[in-house]
Amino acid sequence: MKKIVINVAVFATVIGILVVLLLSFGSDQGAKYVYKNNKEHKIIQIKPKEYQCSECNMDIENLNYMVELIAQNGNTYFFDDIGCVVLWLKTHTPTDYRVVVKTIDTQKWMDADKVWYSRTSPSPMGYGFAPFEKKREGFVSFDTMKMLMLQGKNLHDPFVKKKLLGR
Repeated sequence: MKKIVINVAVFATVIGILVVLLLSFGSDQGAKYVYKNNKEHKIIQIKPKEYQCSECNMDIENLNYMVELIAQNGNTYFFDDIGCVVLWLKTHTPTDYRVVVKTIDTQKWMDADKVWYSRTSPSPMGYGFAPFEKKREGFVSFDTMKMLMLQGKNLHDPFVKKKLLGR
């Protein structure tokens, strides 16, 4: 009985320490995932680390790969990687929305389904997909990128990585 009480006390202490550590990492404002009241449905300019990815919760640091999902209700969701948008949409069903990306080659904001995706870019989450306005050899459409992402055929898969990068 004494061992059980000691084990429970140690377990409770460890959990308490973990909770305190996790709370200490948060900011005073808390995490920011959504910009509300974007009634004009415009692209929201943000600063690095101002918002977190709505899927993976990472700070959005590299604005070159940032993606915005602008919903009809005025909510704008931010993502650090186009792969995160695909995963997020598996479990979320916003009505009437638009996904916009900033192209790597021309730095233009464009609809995600109107650009081409490389499969070997150093994207923040390491999936390898990055948006380009101009098509090049090996680039894929939005629908193909989405399918590859949902099938797990991205740079996280060692066989795909070896095939595409030779390592």
